[in-house]
Amino acid sequence: IIEINLDTLLPHVNGPFTPDLAHSITDLGAHAKEAEWPLEVSAALIGSCTNSSYEDMARCNNMVKEAVAAGLKLKSDFMITPGSEQIRATIPRDGFTE
Repeated sequence: IIEINLDTLLPHVNGPFTPDLAHSITDLGAHAKEAEWPLEVSAALIGSCTNSSYEDMARCNNMVKEAVAAGLKLKSDFMITPGSEQIRATIPRDGFTE
């Protein structure tokens, strides 16, 4: 059995420029300044690969609904790419694009 204390996990962002780079949200700004990356976010992407699941897209939908309910507005493009045609077809079918 492996125990993980979820209270100690930090949100992470992959990138920029490649998914090979991962940074905790708390460290991203310092890393960006050090590497002389752009400091303004111009686009965001939530993507899933071939093993994508419907649950991944449902979580994205819930996250957007919560943001809208909280009155948050997008400051950059926000894209979602499902990893299969089957999952892509469920997005409009289940009202996720509304």
